[in-house]
Amino acid sequence: MGTMHFDAEAKAELHSEAEKLIARYDSPLETVKALMVYNCELETKILAVAYRRPGRVAIGYDETSPVVG
Repeated sequence: MGTMHFDAEAKAELHSEAEKLIARYDSPLETVKALMVYNCELETKILAVAYRRPGRVAIGYDETSPVVG
């Protein structure tokens, strides 16, 4: 499980994109699917940047299991 730390501007942008996706779908299931795809796309972009520019992006992994509230 990766942990990413974003600044306030990046958090606001991600929140805005998530709200757009949520508003687009009538079904909660379709909304969750869209958010999962968006998350995978972001992770892929981050990994690509990390690969192309080592030292610019640090990727670490947390051993703890995710908790769903």
